[in-house]
Amino acid sequence: MPESGMPDLMEIEQDDDVLASWKVDAGKSSSAGVTGSAAVAAADMLAALATFPDGRGRVRFARIMPSMSGAEYLYGATVLTAHRRDGATTTVSGDAWDL
Repeated sequence: MPESGMPDLMEIEQDDDVLASWKVDAGKSSSAGVTGSAAVAAADMLAALATFPDGRGRVRFARIMPSMSGAEYLYGATVLTAHRRDGATTTVSGDAWDL
């Protein structure tokens, strides 16, 4: 893991059919996106989270699965979680969404 505390997302192997989903929850506000790269998803999530004084964000893998309504995401492992308090962001490798 790099000195920043963030995992090196460029080193994570990602199957071609797996997407990287990111989400930011900042109370009454939220933001989300999907990309083909965990590293891009992490950068997008952190940029979105930085626009709020407080909140949380995560990057997790997802696959698109057929469903009765057309398609839905099947979420897998969380690779990065971030928490923002009073304008400072802390990142944690893995799932720390509920902390």
